[in-house]
Amino acid sequence: MNIILGVTGSISAYKAVDIMRLFQKNGHNVRVILTRAALEFIPALPFETFCPGEVFSDQFEKHQDPLVHIHSARDNDLLLIAPASANIIGKMANGIADDLLSSTYIAFYKKVVIAPAMNSYMLDHPAVQENLKKLAARGTGIIDPLFGSLACKTEGKGKLPDPQDIFDLTIRFASGVINV
Repeated sequence: MNIILGVTGSISAYKAVDIMRLFQKNGHNVRVILTRAALEFIPALPFETFCPGEVFSDQFEKHQDPLVHIHSARDNDLLLIAPASANIIGKMANGIADDLLSSTYIAFYKKVVIAPAMNSYMLDHPAVQENLKKLAARGTGIIDPLFGSLACKTEGKGKLPDPQDIFDLTIRFASGVINV
């Protein structure tokens, strides 16, 4: 399977490297799209090391296909966004395409899975909950965040699940075994 792994701005972005590697070790091709906010949490280098030529962050980068979002959407079977921030969830739910990842999503008509990760106050906000409901109604698979210790030194729901769990649930969703 050809997979796009979208990585957004969350303290749990460091887990995305392990998610990418799990898919690769199981025979899947991975293309990575990092948002600008993701690059504040983790550099592109770990992704570029294991996915040379398949890591993107800027839709208008020189020496890059200007239609990378269209070609990525056409040439891949699944879009997984892990971690998915409140920002990308809002963009997806409301059709905003103002960066490479959100533009790729708007052009993507195959299976989509997101793994939200954020502070529990953010996750519980009515706007975020409404956006998640919109996405679920459109068929987006949503991997529930876990309850646990959060970066803000509180306990609550909002923690990114273990990379192995994200891998397993995504594969099961992609094969039609479950709806997440």
